[in-house]
Amino acid sequence: MHRGAPHLAGAFFLLLLVPPVAAVLGAGFGDLLPGLAAEGWSALQPVLQLLQRPAIRGSVRFSLLQAGLSAVISVVLALPGAYLLAHLRFPGKRLVQSLTLLPFVLPSLIVVLAIISMYGRAGFLSRLFQTDLSLVYSPFGIILAHVLFNISVALRMISAGWLAVDSRLCDVSRSLGEPVWLRLLRLDLRLLLPSIVSALTVIFLYCFVSFGVVLIFGGVRWTTLEVRIYQEMFQNLNPGGAGILALLQIGIAASVVFLLQRTVGHRARRRGGRFHVRPWSTVGRIGRVLTMGYWLLIGLVFFSPLITLVVRAFRPGGRWSVAAFRALLGGGRIGDRDLYEVMRTTLVQLIGTSLGLAALSALLCTAAAYLAARALRGRRLPYLDTLMMLPLAISSVTLSLGMRMLWIEVLPPVVIIAITQAIMAFPMVFRVLRTALDDFPVAYTEAAQSVGGGVWFRLRTLDIPVLHRGILNAYVLAFALGLADFTGVLTIGRGQVVTFPVALYRLIGFQSFDAALALGVLYIAIVLTAFWIIDATSYAREQEGL
Repeated sequence: MHRGAPHLAGAFFLLLLVPPVAAVLGAGFGDLLPGLAAEGWSALQPVLQLLQRPAIRGSVRFSLLQAGLSAVISVVLALPGAYLLAHLRFPGKRLVQSLTLLPFVLPSLIVVLAIISMYGRAGFLSRLFQTDLSLVYSPFGIILAHVLFNISVALRMISAGWLAVDSRLCDVSRSLGEPVWLRLLRLDLRLLLPSIVSALTVIFLYCFVSFGVVLIFGGVRWTTLEVRIYQEMFQNLNPGGAGILALLQIGIAASVVFLLQRTVGHRARRRGGRFHVRPWSTVGRIGRVLTMGYWLLIGLVFFSPLITLVVRAFRPGGRWSVAAFRALLGGGRIGDRDLYEVMRTTLVQLIGTSLGLAALSALLCTAAAYLAARALRGRRLPYLDTLMMLPLAISSVTLSLGMRMLWIEVLPPVVIIAITQAIMAFPMVFRVLRTALDDFPVAYTEAAQSVGGGVWFRLRTLDIPVLHRGILNAYVLAFALGLADFTGVLTIGRGQVVTFPVALYRLIGFQSFDAALALGVLYIAIVLTAFWIIDATSYAREQEGL
């Protein structure tokens, strides 16, 4: 591929990403620059007044605090599991690998429903212990939801880092008589530091720009900058204030990314060292008990809410029933509410819109990520790799607002939403395809070029046949992330486009919880089907540790 292709890909990516963000920031500073020229620094007074408001300062503090705690708790809980995924072949490992990814690609509102079903005032634990205590509408509920979302990210990133540690180093440490705990502290954790810091940063960014969870669990008292931006734009009708807060949020997130690069950028490691995965038959009794006990604990704490959600969907009012599912299928009523009027769509239309939009955004995202990964194949350009991960540091509300401001008069909302979802999912999909293409032997491409094969010939006869599993996995991941998107659809669609998350939001808002639970079960069934496709087509999982 041409030597300038990577830079061309980076420029095109910036062309997609910068204008919508600049549109939102311009709303905040469009009148400020002329004011600075005419009035001097006194024109900044409205900006300072906004930033000095106690509510805004409280939102900044809470944004940083909840994101930091969520990231630390996720990584600490994931460390033992990452070690087990990297070092052991244990019964049910493939199932664990798939299930731990499930919360990450669920809409935030389904996670909210699951936590309410388990930990809410009328939840399973309250009924079990005969109490009406509820902690979910508080920072506890926000952090719990964020940890449930992101523990899978920590598991996969840290286990991949452990796989990069040459086992010969551990053999030397063992031959010197160092105990296991000392080897973990002096060797493993030091070598794992880049992966741990990367996981902390990625999870921090996800939690820092979280929207749906904070919108519901935070209420009026506990709000983050992400929610404040949305409120300033659509509730207070203050686009200038939204732009100022968006710039503040981007500045904080960019600082975190910069610190990540400074901390671990120079310590990046290449694979290629020797690594051994222990078979289950060589694990002692204590090791087996600890392994199964850990996964059982993780399952009880993080997956019992999802199980409770499914059970409660079939037990409305404390009795086994499929009434909520019948109401969804037939457009019936739950209490005095007509479900289709509440959702503002029928179930068939809802499923069609959700699946069609997710399929379109996944196609755009996978195609763009493949071209970018192919342009960067075999090349180490840190600034471009950082650029491709930039959407993680940008508020989804800010990006969605900017896309709406730029394109709502030109393109249909569905198309704008699909492009926005593709941009937001791009970093995760790019990582998958970057790894797949880096592992693709260059000799194959050179052989195809030697017989005069053009780009399309190589793509049709070589790349797609050999990489089809990796490409399909990337597509399914992009599909699941698009299907789970709430922020983009709500911000850009503004009620015109109804997908699963928007319908759930309306059902929860009208307190049609039985129907919301039933709709959540249908969504989980669709995502599990997508994961079945991943498992059926996955490749080299044992070697990759994923």
